[in-house]
Amino acid sequence: MTRSEFEYDIVRREHDGMWQVVAKLSTVRMGLTNREQVKTRDLLDSMEWFTVRVEKSEEMCKKWVDEHWDYLVRMGIPYEINS
Repeated sequence: MTRSEFEYDIVRREHDGMWQVVAKLSTVRMGLTNREQVKTRDLLDSMEWFTVRVEKSEEMCKKWVDEHWDYLVRMGIPYEINS
């Protein structure tokens, strides 16, 4: 997965002016969907938007994304089972 394929955004919250990193991540990898049920095909992994970091400035958010890029991309890969 490349930087252009991974979906994330850095946005300012209106209620307090803080900046947040939001990313589209796998619900299985986030621990919200049971991995074993996906393996047995009872459930499907879905991609959802999550707030993953809140900072005081946009620059701090960008720095955090750069430092944690590999982890974010890994969390953004859908969980798949072998056929």
